[in-house]
Amino acid sequence: RPLHYMQRFGYGGSIFPINPTRTEVQGIKSFAKLADTPVCPELAIIALPATGALSAVQDCAARGVDVAVLLTSGFGETGEEGKALQSAIVSCARQAGMRLIGPNTQGIANFGNGTIASFATLFSEIAPHDGPVAIVSQSGAMSVVPYAHLRRAGIGVRYAHATGNEADITVADLAACALDDPTIKLLLLYMENIEDATALAD
Repeated sequence: RPLHYMQRFGYGGSIFPINPTRTEVQGIKSFAKLADTPVCPELAIIALPATGALSAVQDCAARGVDVAVLLTSGFGETGEEGKALQSAIVSCARQAGMRLIGPNTQGIANFGNGTIASFATLFSEIAPHDGPVAIVSQSGAMSVVPYAHLRRAGIGVRYAHATGNEADITVADLAACALDDPTIKLLLLYMENIEDATALAD
Protein backbone atom coordinates (compact mmCIF):
# COMPACT_ATOMS: atom_id res chain seq x y z
CA ARG A 1 0.00 0.00 0.00
CA PRO A 2 2.71 2.60 0.74
CA LEU A 3 4.24 2.02 -2.71
CA HIS A 4 0.83 2.29 -4.34
CA TYR A 5 -0.10 5.42 -2.40
CA MET A 6 3.15 7.23 -3.10
CA GLN A 7 2.84 6.60 -6.82
CA ARG A 8 -0.83 7.59 -6.80
CA PHE A 9 -0.66 10.65 -4.55
CA GLY A 10 2.24 12.55 -6.06
CA TYR A 11 5.41 11.58 -4.21
CA GLY A 12 8.24 13.03 -6.28
CA GLY A 13 11.28 11.38 -4.74
CA SER A 14 13.04 8.10 -5.44
CA ILE A 15 11.55 4.82 -4.21
CA PHE A 16 13.67 1.70 -3.75
CA PRO A 17 11.67 -1.46 -3.01
CA ILE A 18 13.77 -4.14 -1.30
CA ASN A 19 12.84 -7.68 -2.27
CA PRO A 20 15.27 -10.61 -2.43
CA THR A 21 13.23 -12.54 -5.02
CA ARG A 22 11.94 -9.88 -7.44
CA THR A 23 13.58 -7.41 -9.79
CA GLU A 24 10.47 -5.20 -9.90
CA VAL A 25 7.68 -4.36 -7.46
CA GLN A 26 4.57 -2.49 -8.67
CA GLY A 27 6.45 -1.35 -11.74
CA ILE A 28 9.42 -0.02 -9.75
CA LYS A 29 12.91 -1.52 -10.01
CA SER A 30 13.64 -3.36 -6.77
CA PHE A 31 16.86 -4.37 -5.06
CA ALA A 32 17.84 -7.60 -3.35
CA LYS A 33 19.16 -5.74 -0.32
CA LEU A 34 19.32 -2.21 1.03
CA ALA A 35 23.08 -2.00 0.48
CA ASP A 36 22.44 -2.27 -3.29
CA THR A 37 20.43 0.95 -3.64
CA PRO A 38 22.20 3.69 -5.65
CA VAL A 39 21.83 6.20 -2.80
CA CYS A 40 20.99 5.93 0.88
CA PRO A 41 17.25 6.45 1.49
CA GLU A 42 16.27 9.07 4.06
CA LEU A 43 13.28 6.99 5.16
CA ALA A 44 12.81 3.22 5.30
CA ILE A 45 9.49 1.44 5.65
CA ILE A 46 9.87 -1.93 7.36
CA ALA A 47 7.01 -4.34 6.62
CA LEU A 48 8.36 -7.73 7.72
CA PRO A 49 7.47 -10.29 10.36
CA ALA A 50 8.85 -9.34 13.78
CA THR A 51 11.53 -12.03 13.45
CA GLY A 52 13.06 -10.13 10.52
CA ALA A 53 12.66 -6.60 11.85
CA LEU A 54 15.89 -6.41 13.87
CA SER A 55 17.95 -7.48 10.87
CA ALA A 56 16.19 -4.87 8.73
CA VAL A 57 16.88 -2.14 11.30
CA GLN A 58 20.52 -3.23 11.43
CA ASP A 59 20.70 -2.93 7.64
CA CYS A 60 19.16 0.55 7.82
CA ALA A 61 21.59 1.61 10.53
CA ALA A 62 24.56 0.32 8.53
CA ARG A 63 23.36 2.13 5.39
CA GLY A 64 22.85 5.45 7.20
CA VAL A 65 19.06 5.73 6.96
CA ASP A 66 17.69 8.67 8.98
CA VAL A 67 14.27 7.30 9.98
CA ALA A 68 12.64 3.88 9.88
CA VAL A 69 8.87 3.32 10.07
CA LEU A 70 8.19 -0.11 11.55
CA LEU A 71 4.76 -1.22 10.43
CA THR A 72 5.56 -4.61 11.96
CA SER A 73 3.76 -5.76 15.11
CA GLY A 74 4.86 -8.36 17.67
CA PHE A 75 6.94 -6.20 20.01
CA GLY A 76 6.30 -4.45 23.33
CA GLU A 77 2.55 -4.95 22.98
CA THR A 78 2.90 -8.78 23.07
CA GLY A 79 4.82 -9.51 26.27
CA GLU A 80 8.33 -9.89 27.62
CA GLU A 81 9.87 -11.48 24.53
CA GLY A 82 8.43 -8.74 22.35
CA LYS A 83 9.67 -6.07 24.76
CA ALA A 84 13.19 -7.48 24.60
CA LEU A 85 13.13 -7.44 20.79
CA GLN A 86 11.80 -3.87 20.82
CA SER A 87 14.62 -2.80 23.16
CA ALA A 88 17.20 -4.40 20.87
CA ILE A 89 15.80 -2.52 17.89
CA VAL A 90 15.83 0.80 19.75
CA SER A 91 19.40 0.21 20.95
CA CYS A 92 20.57 -0.54 17.42
CA ALA A 93 18.91 2.58 16.04
CA ARG A 94 20.24 4.88 18.78
CA GLN A 95 23.81 3.67 18.30
CA ALA A 96 23.53 4.69 14.64
CA GLY A 97 21.72 7.99 15.31
CA MET A 98 18.64 6.70 13.49
CA ARG A 99 15.09 7.50 14.62
CA LEU A 100 12.20 5.03 14.76
CA ILE A 101 8.45 5.41 14.30
CA GLY A 102 6.62 2.46 15.82
CA PRO A 103 6.88 -0.45 15.94
CA ASN A 104 3.29 -1.66 15.66
CA THR A 105 2.29 1.50 13.81
CA GLN A 106 -0.12 2.01 10.95
CA GLY A 107 2.39 4.54 9.68
CA ILE A 108 2.66 8.20 8.79
CA ALA A 109 1.26 10.22 5.91
CA ASN A 110 2.17 13.64 4.53
CA PHE A 111 -0.32 14.64 1.85
CA GLY A 112 1.58 17.86 1.25
CA ASN A 113 4.38 16.01 -0.54
CA GLY A 114 2.91 12.54 -1.09
CA THR A 115 5.08 10.71 1.44
CA ILE A 116 2.66 7.98 2.52
CA ALA A 117 4.48 5.50 4.74
CA SER A 118 1.20 3.96 5.90
CA PHE A 119 -0.94 0.93 5.13
CA ALA A 120 -4.27 2.60 6.08
CA THR A 121 -7.03 1.39 3.75
CA LEU A 122 -9.08 4.58 4.16
CA PHE A 123 -6.67 6.52 1.96
CA SER A 124 -7.81 4.44 -1.02
CA GLU A 125 -11.48 4.73 -0.05
CA ILE A 126 -11.55 8.48 0.65
CA ALA A 127 -9.24 10.51 -1.57
CA PRO A 128 -6.78 12.76 0.26
CA HIS A 129 -6.59 16.49 -0.23
CA ASP A 130 -3.92 18.68 1.32
CA GLY A 131 -5.16 21.08 3.96
CA PRO A 132 -4.54 22.84 7.28
CA VAL A 133 -5.12 19.89 9.64
CA ALA A 134 -2.59 17.59 11.32
CA ILE A 135 -3.62 14.38 13.08
CA VAL A 136 -1.14 12.68 15.43
CA SER A 137 -2.30 9.57 17.26
CA GLN A 138 -0.96 6.67 19.26
CA SER A 139 -3.76 4.58 17.77
CA GLY A 140 -3.70 3.66 14.10
CA ALA A 141 -7.47 3.73 13.83
CA MET A 142 -7.70 7.15 15.44
CA SER A 143 -5.16 8.55 12.99
CA VAL A 144 -7.50 7.82 10.08
CA VAL A 145 -11.06 8.00 11.46
CA PRO A 146 -10.79 11.80 11.98
CA TYR A 147 -9.19 11.98 8.52
CA ALA A 148 -12.26 10.29 7.03
CA HIS A 149 -14.71 12.60 8.80
CA LEU A 150 -12.75 15.70 7.84
CA ARG A 151 -12.44 14.68 4.20
CA ARG A 152 -16.17 13.86 3.98
CA ALA A 153 -16.80 17.38 5.29
CA GLY A 154 -14.61 18.79 2.53
CA ILE A 155 -11.70 19.70 4.81
CA GLY A 156 -8.15 18.94 3.71
CA VAL A 157 -5.68 17.07 5.89
CA ARG A 158 -1.92 17.38 5.51
CA TYR A 159 -0.68 14.93 8.16
CA ALA A 160 -2.15 11.67 9.46
CA HIS A 161 0.46 10.09 11.74
CA ALA A 162 0.27 7.07 14.03
CA THR A 163 3.06 6.42 16.53
CA GLY A 164 2.23 2.85 17.57
CA ASN A 165 4.32 1.60 20.48
CA GLU A 166 6.36 4.84 20.64
CA ALA A 167 9.61 2.96 21.21
CA ASP A 168 11.36 6.15 20.11
CA ILE A 169 9.39 8.95 18.41
CA THR A 170 6.28 10.03 20.33
CA VAL A 171 3.08 11.95 19.72
CA ALA A 172 4.78 14.98 21.26
CA ASP A 173 7.67 14.71 18.76
CA LEU A 174 5.42 14.51 15.70
CA ALA A 175 3.09 17.20 17.07
CA ALA A 176 6.08 19.55 17.40
CA CYS A 177 7.06 18.81 13.79
CA ALA A 178 3.52 19.47 12.59
CA LEU A 179 3.42 22.78 14.45
CA ASP A 180 6.63 23.85 12.70
CA ASP A 181 4.56 23.86 9.51
CA PRO A 182 3.01 27.35 9.21
CA THR A 183 0.12 26.03 7.11
CA ILE A 184 -1.25 23.91 9.98
CA LYS A 185 -4.18 25.60 11.72
CA LEU A 186 -5.66 22.65 13.61
CA LEU A 187 -3.78 19.91 15.46
CA LEU A 188 -5.70 16.82 16.61
CA LEU A 189 -4.02 14.55 19.15
CA TYR A 190 -5.16 11.15 20.36
CA MET A 191 -3.30 9.59 23.28
CA GLU A 192 -3.94 6.57 25.50
CA ASN A 193 -0.74 6.91 27.52
CA ILE A 194 1.63 9.80 28.23
CA GLU A 195 5.12 8.69 29.24
CA ASP A 196 6.68 12.17 29.14
CA ALA A 197 4.22 14.88 30.13
CA THR A 198 6.93 17.57 30.04
CA ALA A 199 7.73 16.89 26.39
CA LEU A 200 4.03 17.08 25.54
CA ALA A 201 3.63 20.34 27.48
CA ASP A 202 6.63 21.83 25.68
